[in-house]
Amino acid sequence: MHLNQIKSFLSVSKMLNFTNAARQNGVPQSTISRHINDLEQQLGVKLFYRTKRDVQLTAEGRTFIPYAQEILEAARKGSYAVKQLHDGAEGRLSIATVTTSDTFLKECLKTFGLAYPNIVVDITYVSGGDVLIDENDDPYDFHFLYTDMLPDSDEFDMLEIHTDQLNFILPADFSKKNNTDIQSLRKQKFIILSEEENPILYMQIMNFCRTHRFSPSIINQFNDIRSVILSVSAGLGISILPRMLPDDPSYCDLEIVPIDDNYCLGCAVAWKKSLLNPAASLFLDIIKKFKSSI
Repeated sequence: MHLNQIKSFLSVSKMLNFTNAARQNGVPQSTISRHINDLEQQLGVKLFYRTKRDVQLTAEGRTFIPYAQEILEAARKGSYAVKQLHDGAEGRLSIATVTTSDTFLKECLKTFGLAYPNIVVDITYVSGGDVLIDENDDPYDFHFLYTDMLPDSDEFDMLEIHTDQLNFILPADFSKKNNTDIQSLRKQKFIILSEEENPILYMQIMNFCRTHRFSPSIINQFNDIRSVILSVSAGLGISILPRMLPDDPSYCDLEIVPIDDNYCLGCAVAWKKSLLNPAASLFLDIIKKFKSSI
């Protein structure tokens, strides 16, 4: 019994079609058939009923599925652990994140870095408009994303970590010269993150404007938050953003006016249930402990 036989069996059991299973695995159909035949001979049972029209699992085939999955999962975990050791580090952690998760992520990484200084951490900032998670080819151990971006999949677990209230972002000393009530702010020029960059935020901004019966005068849209902040700091307009970091130096030259609690961005962390990476298991423990402490 070898892994290719197990992979072929699981593919056919899922698709109930030898041709499609062969296509999925990138091999000829004859290879899939040989794998199944060899596996049936080794087990001494028939795993599938096969006719010219269809393929069905036998009772023995259905029974074997969870054991085959365990075999494949154990092989994957073992391969990953060996690769980590071969890479010369005690481990490597790969994280995708949006900027609004910086505060939570920073605190978790502080604790993690002190406890496991020899584990390398890769961090990738990602666009809120990208669909990042691919169940079959996911390069990240953890995804810190907006809750509405998380996949509806049994392959992933998730934990809601925080909610960021939206705020009016104004130039420094704006309130000394202007009123900061909604009726006054609605007349200002707006500079916002583009819908392509952050559709969740864009939707919240438009919902807020509709609720308060005005159409914002949007003079510019950017694909990065720093450009928005720089423009507002220069007095080119105002914006609506989540408060990323209380001590972020980018906010030093800005005034922040909170919007009511109905307008906010929920953030969560998602990870694959299989959690092949040993370093990811260690980091998950820290995430859960930090979440329970706040």
